Amino acid sequence: MSDTQNNPFTINRFRISVFVFASVLGSLAAWILVAEVLRPKQIEFTTDAQLAGSAYAQRDAALRAARAGVVRGDLWSEAAFAHGDVLWSEKNGASNPDEPRFDQIRTLVEKAITCAPHDTRLWLLFAANYFRFDWLNERAAYSLRNSFYTGPNSMSVVPERLLLAIQSRALQDDDFQELDRHDIQLAVAHKSTLMPALMAAYKKAPPAGRQFIEKTLAELDPSMLAAIRTENTQR
Repeated sequence: MSDTQNNPFTINRFRISVFVFASVLGSLAAWILVAEVLRPKQIEFTTDAQLAGSAYAQRDAALRAARAGVVRGDLWSEAAFAHGDVLWSEKNGASNPDEPRFDQIRTLVEKAITCAPHDTRLWLLFAANYFRFDWLNERAAYSLRNSFYTGPNSMSVVPERLLLAIQSRALQDDDFQELDRHDIQLAVAHKSTLMPALMAAYKKAPPAGRQFIEKTLAELDPSMLAAIRTENTQR
């Protein structure tokens, strides 16, 4: 047997290394397990009123799991999504910008974005929060831009992103128009799924927004434009 194998110092150093590795691995496993135990039934991004309401009921549990996860972006994202019910149901109403719960939601979404800046859904939530207050419209536009950049083809966010973008003053900007045009192109390509979203955006749009939709659809799909105009006239 070699001197190295008989050397007590070498053996002890190996044992200490194994113990340290096992301790780190065990701590990591415990960290993941605790967060998963606290984690409520998976919360998905949704703008559906009923589903968003169910998620909102789990907001405290989602926040506890996110705090246990510390830097886990998926958990912070779910905690932010759990508050979507508040944002989607009231985004078009007048609100007091000093209202504490919206400050709290904004802080929560900021934390989630810090941990998961690639998530286009979080940027859309951020935009929805800022869009409530006209004096923060520029920040809403910034958030919308990042939603376009991080998820240009993310179908789950197109309906609400289109709705907000078409009402934004940023639509006066040529670059922003190109981003918004892309979502309209998606709506044309997925007409069966996104036609209702485009109709809703047209209905809510200010005159400039309607003109933009009309001009874009006139180039891409005149029949779709005719259908939207007919639907809007009948209502």
